[in-house]
Amino acid sequence: MNRRKLDFWRAALVSVGTFMCTQAANAASPVKAFTSIDSYVQYVQKLHKAPFDRDGSLLPPGGAQALARKQAAMRAAGASAPSIVSFTNVQVTQDRNPWPKAEVAAAVDPTSPRNWVVMSNDFRENFDKMFFHVSTDDGRTWTDDAMVGGSNPFTGFIPSTFQSDPGLSFDSSTNSYLSTLTGNLILDFNAGYENIDTEIDIAQGFAGGTYASLSPTPIDIQPCNGLFATFTCDATLDKPFVTTDSNPGSSRNGTTYVYYTLFCNFPASGFCQDGTAKIPAGTSAIVVAASPGAGLPFSAPALVSGSKLNTQFSSMVIDSSGVPHVFFDDFTNSPTINMWESTLVGSNWVVSAKPVASFVYNGLNNGNWAFRNFASVAPGCTIHGVTAYCAFSASQVGSGKLEGTPSVYLVALNASTAAVSHISRVNNDSFNNQKHHFFPWAAVTPHGNVYVGWYDDRNDRFNTKVDYFVGKSVDGGKTFPKQQAVSDINFNPCVGFPGCGFFGDYTQLVSGPDGVIHAAWSDTRDGASMQIWSQAITW
Repeated sequence: MNRRKLDFWRAALVSVGTFMCTQAANAASPVKAFTSIDSYVQYVQKLHKAPFDRDGSLLPPGGAQALARKQAAMRAAGASAPSIVSFTNVQVTQDRNPWPKAEVAAAVDPTSPRNWVVMSNDFRENFDKMFFHVSTDDGRTWTDDAMVGGSNPFTGFIPSTFQSDPGLSFDSSTNSYLSTLTGNLILDFNAGYENIDTEIDIAQGFAGGTYASLSPTPIDIQPCNGLFATFTCDATLDKPFVTTDSNPGSSRNGTTYVYYTLFCNFPASGFCQDGTAKIPAGTSAIVVAASPGAGLPFSAPALVSGSKLNTQFSSMVIDSSGVPHVFFDDFTNSPTINMWESTLVGSNWVVSAKPVASFVYNGLNNGNWAFRNFASVAPGCTIHGVTAYCAFSASQVGSGKLEGTPSVYLVALNASTAAVSHISRVNNDSFNNQKHHFFPWAAVTPHGNVYVGWYDDRNDRFNTKVDYFVGKSVDGGKTFPKQQAVSDINFNPCVGFPGCGFFGDYTQLVSGPDGVIHAAWSDTRDGASMQIWSQAITW
């Protein structure tokens, strides 16, 4: 997997002008010329084998116009989006435009369970930006707000062109934290200059998340810019998330952790130095920065993934004593993917002695869809006490039977010892029935009931439309006898993004302190756009 990522970067970095990661790489790579931003975007968007966010950060050429025409045609024919009055689901997004909202983060205020915040990639400005939505009444009504944009020091602190990968958390003092990847897609053909810098930002929210800071806090910035003939790109950042310790008895209560992937390309030094993390060229690592409390500075990045060299996709949980644990995937033995746990012991991150899960993912294999889906392998984790639960999609787990399409699995383990209790298949439809189950996430209630949410096409005989499903376990995640579609109507994930190019990389499921499960998902039920819909679950 990571090798495919590096192949993507080699192609992308030599695609405009005569880029140079290393002299040898440049001499061996063909040069592709572009005459416009449209032709560049079209080229990059063909590289969906590597799930890097830049190929999902901009609508394809003509995409905005195509969406507008589609919605205008529906209105002319007398069609309109269904009123939420007709459904038990509630629409989160309030802007009433057709632009896609793909990829969902969510969090509930641990001190006030009625405060629920949802955040998503939002293309209403053509480039992908972060918008967040706040409900103070359990999801009955929603606000519509924009997260502050990034400002790049390598371009005179002008705003970055796009944001991606939303993350949300709450502390126990009603403060929320919004994290994102921000970056540039700047091509100046006259000057022969490109800037595709990446930056990790966070913005603090206040008063139960109802509003957020107007100033971004940069966590990490990696330059990737220059003239076509002298272009340098030593490292690239991707997939940040944020988790805050809200355990009242924890010595680290109030600490916020921002963690993400760093791809070290091919710097002349042979390695990337990011804070205290030293990462060899041509590899990737999970790193983390931490702030001890609201408004306090973040530490320099530290290495989480240890000696694992092809890592991506991370999810942190914090146990009841305040110890953080990060789960991540390693692709060194591809096609086998190994999920590892790393635990903060003192001031060091220690990786488990063996993987907590080993599995294979062969893709959705659905000719009706074209969106990237490889991030279905990412761990979507939660914790109750010291028992952690991580959901993921797989075609095969361990030495088990191979399926032609992926199922959702859940690994349960003792986070303190990394001892695995069990790995269970979550979706209870027939094994290898050619149905598709993807983008899962786990949540657990204070009483220990485990829920998993995912997209599922079992209710469509043509494997075109999906529902957002949620399953419940009352036996610690061993079985999920109760599972059902939460979305009131199924929908085609392709109609909301031109060319079916993007449906996000994850959809978070969260639990409130009152035991209510909060589901929010991307939904194209109006047949013309991709909006965020939600449902509070009490069963």
